[in-house]
Parts: sequence; C-alpha cells; structure tokens
Amino acid sequence: MTLGQRIRTILQERNVRQVDFAKELGISANYVNLIVNDKKETISDTLAKLIGERYGYSVPWILDETGEKQAVGELTAEKAEILKKIQKMSDCEVKAVLAFIYTLENLNGQNQNKLFP
Repeated sequence: MTLGQRIRTILQERNVRQVDFAKELGISANYVNLIVNDKKETISDTLAKLIGERYGYSVPWILDETGEKQAVGELTAEKAEILKKIQKMSDCEVKAVLAFIYTLENLNGQNQNKLFP
C-alpha cells in the first residue's frame, strides 16, 4: 500500500474531506492532494505524528505500513469527532462537558447494569 493509499484509508475511515484534513493539520489542500494521488511518496516524521495523534493511527503504519495500523487505544471515528468538537470549545464549555462525563461515570458506578457498556 502506498502512502497515498494509507492517507486515503484514513480519510475514508474517519469520514474526513481532504480540505478539512489539510486545515486540521495546518498544511495546504494541494499538498494533501499530491500525497493522496501518489505524487508525493514520503512525509515528515512530524506530519506523521500529527496525523497519528489526530486520527488514531500508528506513526510507523502511516510512514511505511509497518506495525499495527491503529495506535494503542484505538481512536474510533466517533471519538475523533468528539475530540475535534472539543478543540473548538471555550474553556467554559470544556468544563461543562467534563462535568457531564463525570456524571455519566458516577451513574455507571451506581448502576450495576451500567447505562453505557
């Protein structure tokens, strides 16, 4: 699998458009297009790390398809979407979301059947 194919896989699995992918990573949409269309065969370790952190893929897999595809603690598409939304929130909104999460944890701890497995 080429680098372009791996990046296309990430885009498809995370349901992200090339232009949004570029914007989130701070690179040009043209650069992403070159990668996806196999006009660019390598990327920097720094960019691979950023992609891995944002989308939950292992850096070695992104760079040369070695190792596991998913990073440890696999980041699902839903979790990635939540993280994107949280990054856009104010500190006050983040605190409210965190309070909600703590409430869910407390409810799950008190309910033997668990609300959310």
